[in-house]
Amino acid sequence: MKIRANDNITLLKLIMESFPELSISKAKKMIIYGSISYRGAIIKSPEMILAKGEEIIYSKYSGGKHIAREKTDVPILFEDEYVIAVIKPSGVHVDAKPNERTKSLYALTKSYVRRKWGIRQNLFIVHYPDTEEGGVCLFAKNKKSQEVLKKNLSSFRFEYHCLVASAPKHKNDKINLWLKYGSKNRIFLEKPNTEGAVLSSTQYVTLESFEAYTHLLVHPITYYPSQIRFHFSNIGNPIVGDNHFGVRQKSENWLKLYCTSIQFQHPATGKHLKVETSLPNTFMKVNLPIF
Repeated sequence: MKIRANDNITLLKLIMESFPELSISKAKKMIIYGSISYRGAIIKSPEMILAKGEEIIYSKYSGGKHIAREKTDVPILFEDEYVIAVIKPSGVHVDAKPNERTKSLYALTKSYVRRKWGIRQNLFIVHYPDTEEGGVCLFAKNKKSQEVLKKNLSSFRFEYHCLVASAPKHKNDKINLWLKYGSKNRIFLEKPNTEGAVLSSTQYVTLESFEAYTHLLVHPITYYPSQIRFHFSNIGNPIVGDNHFGVRQKSENWLKLYCTSIQFQHPATGKHLKVETSLPNTFMKVNLPIF
């Protein structure tokens, strides 16, 4: 059974509209139990956003109770035999640290794909937000796919939402800075002709202004670690919750930087893919004063 989205909509809402007799819990089970597929891949994330005109396929579940074992704490946005995109919550490590008891996002996702595809299935990191950040995280299921994707990282298109302290001087602008990267993720601002310095660019648009902070839509044009956080700190508008590149903040806030979409070419087919998610409900909740 094909179901078409008449507007931009989350997967859960589309299921609720298509099957009005279902409760929210049963609609979520329909998704988690693998009854919904999108572009040939099983989708298990209720938060996945479908664009207007896109179609999903509903198949009646015919398995047994063992399907409950395939549940995962990791919300899956997209999955096929080459790549898997998941949601990374803020504050969660992607890769495990020594003597860490809490399972990393990598470990949880790897456990899920091995339960689904077999014990020989492996997982390789392609792109992930920093520990303090949240949003779309991309893994490859084989080494070749990882190599192809990493080689083309500069052509990826990312979309971020962030809350910055006060209001930038310009509502919409492009930040260009020459940076030099050192050890331990240290970043130095340099002059254009400095040896080893690279040009980093970030485009942003103001979505909404508040008294103490501003909501921005951000598109990094270049791909460098932590460039968004460094850029806004440098222009005097550090991201709310950023105690590394910003100044010490009076209130405890999660870092308000969230990757909502990634666009890239599929490593096997070459087709253009866009994986996206909505902002978490807590994103706009800010503890004041910020400074």
